[in-house]
Amino acid sequence: MATATTASVIADLRQRRRDTRRELARVRWWRRLVRARRDLAVAFVAEPIGAGNAGLELSWEALAAGAPTTSELSGAVWPEGSALSFGTLEELDDLDARLAAYESRVASTLDNVTGQMVRAMARAHAVEMEIEEA
Repeated sequence: MATATTASVIADLRQRRRDTRRELARVRWWRRLVRARRDLAVAFVAEPIGAGNAGLELSWEALAAGAPTTSELSGAVWPEGSALSFGTLEELDDLDARLAAYESRVASTLDNVTGQMVRAMARAHAVEMEIEEA
């Protein structure tokens, strides 16, 4: 009975770990896109005056935890047009900082779940060894 419960706990932790790793990969992907978009914005702002500023209008919706929404990220990375400015760079920097904070929380959760899984597997192994010795 205890072995079945332990196996269930380990299976749940494995799934949580898979889900957390997937989310961490997604956040890191968005951070790369935001940084690339920022690089493009810097290049655009650095153009000579009068070269034609096609612009960029971004609207921001914050998640309760402060992480950017998918629509927010999409709008920042694939803008539909309006004015680019130094404010755009600040917005992209802010977006990256919020993503970095979220990435840190997800990475910490991954470490925590991994630690729980390792401890659960160690307990299961100890129980198996006790059963074999008995």
